[in-house]
Amino acid sequence: MATEKSKTRFIKISYTAKLKEKGTVFETTDEEIAKKEGIYNKQIIYKPISVIAGEGHVLPGVDDALEKMEAGDEKAIDISPDKGFGRRDPKLVRLIPKKIFTQQKMNPIPGMNVTLDGKPAKIQTVSGGRVRVDFNPELAGKFLVYNVKVVDEAKDDRAKVNHLIERNFNFSDNFKISLSKTGGLKVTIPKEVFKDKNILMRKASLSAEIFKYLNFNKITYEEKWEKPEN
Repeated sequence: MATEKSKTRFIKISYTAKLKEKGTVFETTDEEIAKKEGIYNKQIIYKPISVIAGEGHVLPGVDDALEKMEAGDEKAIDISPDKGFGRRDPKLVRLIPKKIFTQQKMNPIPGMNVTLDGKPAKIQTVSGGRVRVDFNPELAGKFLVYNVKVVDEAKDDRAKVNHLIERNFNFSDNFKISLSKTGGLKVTIPKEVFKDKNILMRKASLSAEIFKYLNFNKITYEEKWEKPEN
């Protein structure tokens, strides 16, 4: 009998997302499309992303569609606000005294993106001593279209571990994996990762996902440091 863990699907997808009404592309995993549409960001790594189907790694509308898609399948998915970024909530539009911004040495301007109380927001209007700020997600209330392709699906434990490594480290090249028959796993970390200041957090996150989704009971990380040549 298949266990819940064995039913978990580890897939890699590429996609391009746009507003249904205007056709404006706002997100993509394709670098050429990003440049063509004027949304290229050099800080983003453009490549297919690794997700676990049904775990909320993508919008609910995309997750629902992935249940019936296999490796190689492509689909244009219509997504309503309820299955996307939610409906707009009038209660999330607030009037804030302008002095709150001036105290932080900010000059509020309509259209400006800000962070208040740790929450992202956009300034709508500035009138006298009051600023109207919208805390709704920018795409709240929008109907969307996601063009999605399932590039690959991991089927065995080794491939699934590589999938989770890529999710947590953004790549899996040069990582070495050793699986034991007793449920142990050894991950050798390549030297190009050593300078990552978030390495401890990434290892903790990877470990948590491996224990949650796979049947391993022990993980050992190996790092080999060598003295630099003079």
